[in-house]
Amino acid sequence: MKKIIVLLSACMLISLMGYTQKVAPDKVPAPVRQAFAKKFPAATGVKYEMEKKDYEINFKDKGVEMSANFDVTGIWLETETEIKESDLPKEVSASVAKNFAGFKISEVAKTEVPGKGLIYEMDLKKDKEGFEVQFSPKGDIVKKTLLKNEKEEKEEDEKH
Repeated sequence: MKKIIVLLSACMLISLMGYTQKVAPDKVPAPVRQAFAKKFPAATGVKYEMEKKDYEINFKDKGVEMSANFDVTGIWLETETEIKESDLPKEVSASVAKNFAGFKISEVAKTEVPGKGLIYEMDLKKDKEGFEVQFSPKGDIVKKTLLKNEKEEKEEDEKH
């Protein structure tokens, strides 16, 4: 029984590592490092991760937590910046109040995507119900995804 538990634990760990894996800076392709340095010259605390086939770089810029994604050739895919709820445009806050009355906001970020502009993302939770919602700067709902609870996330991770 003990061997089975150890084996299952090892399998889970390996499957999670395959999903997002830390990468040493010297293992990151030069085009990715160069594109990042050019776009974010003031970045500090830089940490690289491999996310599927793209690179996610977590860092601080002027004290603000950020992450940027680049493909293997150094093409910028998106930048996500953590923000406070109070920094949301009034149109977004009004849309949340109207469409998600009673929901608590957490994990607020603004995301910039080439060719798509700026979107605001957040988790909205009420009792056992929760959504990850993306809004346009005008407050329009761009995308709404049901948040999974921790048990569902573990089950999904085990499948991968």
